[in-house]
Amino acid sequence: MPLASTCKVTKTHSLKKGDILFYEGTPANEMFYLESGRLSVTKRILNRNIKLGELLQGEFLGEVAVIGGGTRSATARATTDSTVVALDRKHCDQCFANIPSCVLIVMKALANRLRQADELVIKIARVHELINELAGKIQSLESSLLEEEKERG
Repeated sequence: MPLASTCKVTKTHSLKKGDILFYEGTPANEMFYLESGRLSVTKRILNRNIKLGELLQGEFLGEVAVIGGGTRSATARATTDSTVVALDRKHCDQCFANIPSCVLIVMKALANRLRQADELVIKIARVHELINELAGKIQSLESSLLEEEKERG
């Protein structure tokens, strides 16, 4: 989608591989459309950078914080030379009102992210079940070993 040509109030940013587009925790004043390249999205959890996903040409990012308000929930870094188009918060409504297809594209992106979040919750629930099962087996083994030790005397 040629966002730069359809929305009059945009800025284009060229990123080199390794450049940071935005950092987690910084104010979210713009949303972005990835015109070319690839971006990696990471979040700092327990002093480690956890990769949340990778964005490809034609995808939006930063729309949740801009539309909903707040700060960036993750860091976005270029994994290849990339070009992004930025649309600031105060002009999002204007752009969406004038270009309904933009709204649909962003809605699809949000729906996809929601689906990915649902899948992640399911994976976390499965890991939680496995941990509980493993903890139960460890307790059972520990009890058996203690009983054997008591019997030996």
